[in-house]
Amino acid sequence: MKKTVYAVLLVLIGLPAAAQQDPMEVQRCVWSCLANHGPNTNPAYHQCVERVCVPMQQQQQAPAAQADARERWIAARTSAGVGYAGVDGRRDGTGLYYFCGQGQSFLRVVGIDGGERGMIIDVDGRQFPLSFRPNARNQPESTLAPHAPVMQALQSGNRVKVLSYELGAIVDAPLRGSSRALAQVISGC
Repeated sequence: MKKTVYAVLLVLIGLPAAAQQDPMEVQRCVWSCLANHGPNTNPAYHQCVERVCVPMQQQQQAPAAQADARERWIAARTSAGVGYAGVDGRRDGTGLYYFCGQGQSFLRVVGIDGGERGMIIDVDGRQFPLSFRPNARNQPESTLAPHAPVMQALQSGNRVKVLSYELGAIVDAPLRGSSRALAQVISGC
């Protein structure tokens, strides 16, 4: 049982601050168990830590794991067989997706209406101004070649932002996994 307490404490030390809402919450839980069921040699203390503090720690880690999964690039195919790769942005409902197949190759910005507009794809400070036009579902799309400079930047950069002259920053997302996801889609164009 001592090993459980030490394991909880070691995990607490190793957790990034962003993964916890209150970094000291689990530690206070351990102290509370010690105060109510101590000393630390008492089996009731170890049971309290396992029953109350360990589940609390697991709940704190879950949102960080979910956020991390949302910020990874994915690759898949539409029901029509067109390959796509993309990532959801930090603002709810936004995202940047690349589609390629059946003679088409384009970027789509999700989360805003598709009025005709210029937008900038910013990859680590390198800016790529593109023209977007609305598709049939009023989503902005920009036609481009699979090996356009912006596509190469998306595969090798760290962070992408989509900036609209009218709306400001629309998408802000990491490029973690973009190289693999985009290469997979481009290989099937």
